[in-house]
Amino acid sequence: MKTTSLKMRGIIATAAVGAALVATLGGCGAALGTAQSTPAGASAETASTRAAGVLLLSVNPEIEVEYDERGLVTEVEGVNDEGRGIADGYSGFEGRECREVVSELVTEIYESGHFNQTIDGHDRNIVVKLEQGSEYPGDDFLTGIESDVRSTVSGFGLRSDTLSVAPEQLDERGYIGIDAAKDIVLAQLGLSEASFNDHEYELDDGIYELEFTSGGVEYEYEVDARTGKVLEADIDGNDDWDGRDDWDDWRDDRYDRDDDWDDDHDDWDDDHDDDWDDDRDDWDD
Repeated sequence: MKTTSLKMRGIIATAAVGAALVATLGGCGAALGTAQSTPAGASAETASTRAAGVLLLSVNPEIEVEYDERGLVTEVEGVNDEGRGIADGYSGFEGRECREVVSELVTEIYESGHFNQTIDGHDRNIVVKLEQGSEYPGDDFLTGIESDVRSTVSGFGLRSDTLSVAPEQLDERGYIGIDAAKDIVLAQLGLSEASFNDHEYELDDGIYELEFTSGGVEYEYEVDARTGKVLEADIDGNDDWDGRDDWDDWRDDRYDRDDDWDDDHDDWDDDHDDDWDDDRDDWDD
């Protein structure tokens, strides 16, 4: 009986150790499961605040506004020197509605004096462009931003208009299409229609060189295909105007030939008139 009792104690002790070991392993498994679920939760949270798109605001300063799938701003960054001058001093935008932030940036641009520069006497327009691959947090996302910016500049007493460019209006390089470029330049000049002298736009330098006629007046303007900014034509500085330069040179040469002909004719007239006057003087004498 003594031996049996010792054996039973050994079995009970072994069972107790086994149970404790199972409990310990179970606890470790639960802890491991909890630890493994944490990154997944963090990843889901990160996914909910990921960047859904980028909006490019262009006046003269160029500023990119990054937003998430809810339309809340995650980042503001200047693209050119003027844009960096505005964006670097702007804060408190994180987590706010994109339309509010963009309107505030337009106010900052106005207060910095960038609307003082006009285009052929017209207040500068604002171009709001959604970059390629950008998502719409809502159906009225882009139109809402456009409307708010238009109201903002109207409050400054400016006659600037606001134009939006959707991703569908961009080519594979992210450039604004020719039709949108035409609409932008006509809006900048306050024109409703025009006859364009269309040609092949290679866009090697990312610039549309547009020649058009409206109301009997000829116009030459450039539109930045990336930002939509309107610039006065730089005929001497852009290669795409070479054909026009050649035509101008030919016309100048033609006028030079005409001048030479006029000079020869004037010399002939002078000689002829002088000879006639001398003959008349001799007759009078």
